[in-house]
Amino acid sequence: MNRTYTYDHYYNYDEITEILQKYAADHPDRARLTSIGKTTEGREMWLLSITDTACGDYDEKPAYMAIGHVHAGEVTGSMCAMFLADTLLSNLEDETVSALLKNTTFYIMPRPVADGSEYYLTHPDMIRSINVPYPYETEMPGLVPSDLDGDGVIRNMLVKTPFGSWKKDPEDSRLLIKRQADDIGGEYYNVYSEGLINDYDGLHISSAPAKYGLDLNRNYPMNWHPDPKQPGGGKYPGQVIESRNLIEWISTRKNLVNTIIFHTFGGMYLYPPAGVPAAQSDQKDQEMFKAFMKIASEETGYHQLRIKDDYLGVDSKAPANGSLDDYLYYGNGIFCHSVETWNLAAQADMIPEYPKPKKLTPEEELENQKRLLKWIDENDLNSFYKDWTEFEHPQLGTVEIGGPDKKFLLQNPPVQYLPQEVEKHTRYILRHAKTMPHIVFAEAKAQKLAEGMYKVEAVVGNTGFMPTYATSEFLNLKQAKDIEVTLSGAEIADGKAVQKIGQLEGFSSVKTMYSFFGPITAEQAPLCKKV
Repeated sequence: MNRTYTYDHYYNYDEITEILQKYAADHPDRARLTSIGKTTEGREMWLLSITDTACGDYDEKPAYMAIGHVHAGEVTGSMCAMFLADTLLSNLEDETVSALLKNTTFYIMPRPVADGSEYYLTHPDMIRSINVPYPYETEMPGLVPSDLDGDGVIRNMLVKTPFGSWKKDPEDSRLLIKRQADDIGGEYYNVYSEGLINDYDGLHISSAPAKYGLDLNRNYPMNWHPDPKQPGGGKYPGQVIESRNLIEWISTRKNLVNTIIFHTFGGMYLYPPAGVPAAQSDQKDQEMFKAFMKIASEETGYHQLRIKDDYLGVDSKAPANGSLDDYLYYGNGIFCHSVETWNLAAQADMIPEYPKPKKLTPEEELENQKRLLKWIDENDLNSFYKDWTEFEHPQLGTVEIGGPDKKFLLQNPPVQYLPQEVEKHTRYILRHAKTMPHIVFAEAKAQKLAEGMYKVEAVVGNTGFMPTYATSEFLNLKQAKDIEVTLSGAEIADGKAVQKIGQLEGFSSVKTMYSFFGPITAEQAPLCKKV
C-alpha cells in the first residue's frame, strides 16, 4: 500500500503535530483533528478522526480506536498509530480502505503521554508514564541511574568485588556468567545501572526508588488499588490530567466498539481480563476475543495471551489493577486489547518465555545473551551495544560501563526494524476493523393497498461478525439502547413511525459444526428482524 511519510526515526511531539495538522488540512472530508485536553505541561492530546463523511459523520458510525501508548518510553506504539493514519489517508482509492471508511470511523490518538515521551526522547533516563515526581518529591537514597560517560545512553555498570555474584565469560568477555557455589579466587563483579549513589555510605549499594513512578496503566477506575498494593496506581484513579482526560473522553463515546492499545515489548497480543482470571469473565466475549487474536497471529506471528491467566499467571501476585484495558472493557463494555510490539526474542532466535509464563534457568538466560550478541554482530547493530569500558566513577573508583541500549534495542526496535514493525499491525487492524457490526436493510418492499397508501416492510440485519451491542459486558452494564428503525417522509396511517427492534447478533453467534455429512448450522440467534 502507499504511504506518505517515512518511518526511519521516532517522531517527537512537534513532528506528530505537524503531520496530523497536514492530514486534516489535506483531507477535510476524511480527517478531523481535535484535542481531548491538555497534558500536565500544556501539550495537546491530539485525536485524529478518519472516516468518509459523505457516508455519515464521524460520531455516527461504529468506531475503532488506536491508542499509541500509555507508557512514555514505548514510542514504537505512537509510530504504529501514525502508520495506521498514513495508510488510511494515502490509500483512499483502495477497495479495502474505501469500504472501511464508508462504514467505520477510526479514532487515532498517537501520543496521549506527550510530556513523558518528549522527556524520554530528549533525556537518557527511562521513564514509565509521566515526568512528574511520584511518590517522592525529591530523590531518595540509593543508586540513581544516570549517563556518566556522556554517550547519551544509560547502560550497565560492573563493580569489581570479591563478594560479587558474576564473572566474565572466558569465551566472550561481553557476557556475564552466574558465579557458582564453589567459585573461589578469580575476579567477580556485581552489576548495577550506570549512575550515582545518593547518601553513599562507602559500602552498601541499593537502587533508589524510581523518580517518576506513576503508571498511567494502573490509574483507571476499574479494579483500581492504591500504592503500595498496586505499584504505580497513584493516590486515586485519574490522579493526573492525562488519564483523567482519557477517562472523560471514553465515557462520552456512544459509538466506540473496538480499541487497540500499543505497548512494547515482547511480541504478544494481550486481552482482558487483567485483574481477575478469565473464568470470571463472560465466555461468549472470550470466544470473540480468541477469534480476533487468531487474525492478529496470522498477520504478525505474535502470541495471543489472556492478561491475567497467560501473561501474569493466575496465581501470580504481580497485580495489573486499574488498567486501561479493564476500564474500557468492564467499565464501558468496549472490546479492548493491547499489543506488546517488537519481538526481539524472535528476531534473535532467543528462547521464549511465552506462550506460557516461564522463568528461564540461568543456563537459558546465558544462551539467550549469546544469541542476542550473535544477532547484533551479524546485523551490524554494534552501535546499540557497548563493550565493557573502564570508567573512573567519582564514588566507586574504577568501574566498567557497557551493555545494550535499553531504549532502542530492548524496549523499542532499532530504527532499521521500525518500518516492518509498524506495517504488520496496520495489516491486522484493517482486517480486525472488518469485524465491526454493520446494520443494513437486507430487504425492503412497499405493497400498494390503495391510491397513495402502501404497506411498507423491511428486514433490518447485521452483516458484521460482532453483535450490535459489541460485547456481552456492555449488556451487563444496562446501557445498551434498542436499535430504532424510522420511517420518514410519509404520513403514518397504521403502525409506528419509529420501531425499536432491540439488538442484533453478528454472525459470530451462529453455531456450526462438521458432521460426517458435512458442515451444519446448528443454532442461530437473530441477525435480522422484520419491521
